[in-house]
Amino acid sequence: MKKHMILAASLILTPYMAIAANEPAAGEKPVVHDGDASNTGINKRDRDDKTLTPMDQMNNPADLKITQEIRQALMKGDFSMDAKNIKVITRNGTVTLRGPVKTAAELEQISVLVKAMPGVKSVDNQLQVK
Repeated sequence: MKKHMILAASLILTPYMAIAANEPAAGEKPVVHDGDASNTGINKRDRDDKTLTPMDQMNNPADLKITQEIRQALMKGDFSMDAKNIKVITRNGTVTLRGPVKTAAELEQISVLVKAMPGVKSVDNQLQVK
């Protein structure tokens, strides 16, 4: 019985211990990387309600198809792993691209690729060169 209670307690405490391990020590300031495009978890632009996130993706068949086709083209293309992991959000034919890419040439290639996709009305290219 004690063995089960210890196991249950460790399962409950483990997530809290992981959160505490990432907290700054008393008196320390948290590290904020505002200029780091690859760190979207703490990036200021992601905290703005006006900024689209993948949760803003429309669920209608046309927008889902556009996003799927863009994602497939990125995976098939000769792009960096950063580029293959960009955020692609489609709303009523307007595609928003966000995230880091390796080079300016890669950014341009992706922009041309997305604009040529069937069903894309416009592109809001927010990609950033790392």
